[in-house]
Amino acid sequence: MPDFNTRDISYEVVHYHTELPFKILNIHKEDLYPNKDFSAVSDILDHWHNELEIVYSYSNGGEYFTDGIAHDLQEDIFIIVNSQSIHKVISNRTTPYEKLPPTLTTVLQISDSFLRNFVPNFDALYFIPVFRPNEKRPSEIMKDLAQYADGKTLNKYENMRLIGLVHELLYYICKDDLSLKDTEMPEKSRKNSDILRKIISYTEENYDGAINEMSVADAFGYSASYFSRFFKSNMGITYKEFLTRMRVNAAKDSLVQTGKSVLEIAMDCGFSDSRGLINMFNKFEGITPLQYRKKYGKIL
Repeated sequence: MPDFNTRDISYEVVHYHTELPFKILNIHKEDLYPNKDFSAVSDILDHWHNELEIVYSYSNGGEYFTDGIAHDLQEDIFIIVNSQSIHKVISNRTTPYEKLPPTLTTVLQISDSFLRNFVPNFDALYFIPVFRPNEKRPSEIMKDLAQYADGKTLNKYENMRLIGLVHELLYYICKDDLSLKDTEMPEKSRKNSDILRKIISYTEENYDGAINEMSVADAFGYSASYFSRFFKSNMGITYKEFLTRMRVNAAKDSLVQTGKSVLEIAMDCGFSDSRGLINMFNKFEGITPLQYRKKYGKIL
């Protein structure tokens, strides 16, 4: 098993395109193979997030690593990535580009807080990473969800249909694919995950205020230096960058869902002024807040 302490592992702040507590993505071969061959193939490096990730594969080839264990991607199987599990993807390098399907996988990321409302004792449970359903229905559900990928605008009441589909899929996975976490994860990893979950939850509740690394360290009873080392070693990014990413994501939601000014949004999201938001938006998104609003905003 690889030593995770010797590698860069990043935390992913998942941004939901809609008000629903999950995100649907389609991974297309043209994105991973821009030259239509193996000369510039893309891999997804080690990262983790709080969301449960359900991956449905349309083709053979490639490997999905979860907590250091490799799982071969095969047609019509599911890879389940547990909340806070470190994972990466090594792309297919054996099947010719023209023989790959247009869509390689459909990915469903589900909010852990949403899951806690429906899965008793969620934090003590562990989804077995490779799920091979005995029924056709789970695959049918994922193919149906794939039609709503990448933030597609929903028609009236379609949100209810999507929530129903996600609930149904979770039913199939939960009834056949759950184990106790303490039989699958070492004690130190569980303790670190519990601490990080509390820090992340605290940040989610307070990012719009005047918090920073020092104040959060103090809130959890740590010295600033220990907190900084602990957070960076477990998250792959500094607390300052994590907090900034969360504030930028909150600003993205406000830009597309409200008519507030950039200054108002900046103040709502914990920035001291509009310039701070604009600078960070350019850094992480490559465009200004107003350009983002023009591209993705709803007509109000």
